[in-house]
Amino acid sequence: MAEICKKDTSRHGGDQNAARLARAESPLETQLIDSRHVRDSMYLVLLLNDEYGRGNYEVEMRHNCFTIRAPGRLQWSQVYAKCR
Repeated sequence: MAEICKKDTSRHGGDQNAARLARAESPLETQLIDSRHVRDSMYLVLLLNDEYGRGNYEVEMRHNCFTIRAPGRLQWSQVYAKCR
């Protein structure tokens, strides 16, 4: 079972606190994306970094499906354009 988990890895305490506050202010939404629609998981990570910033989302892969928890939902056109 492969698992990808993206969390804030910066060494600055202020950045981590800001990320925690941002997560607390806006509830995370869960979205499922079938792995057949993502050529490489790195493309998905880059898309999520651009859309939500580092450390403001979580990605997990189970049973050939990416589970994304983020402040908002990705549009299918974004996933198709950047991850195919």
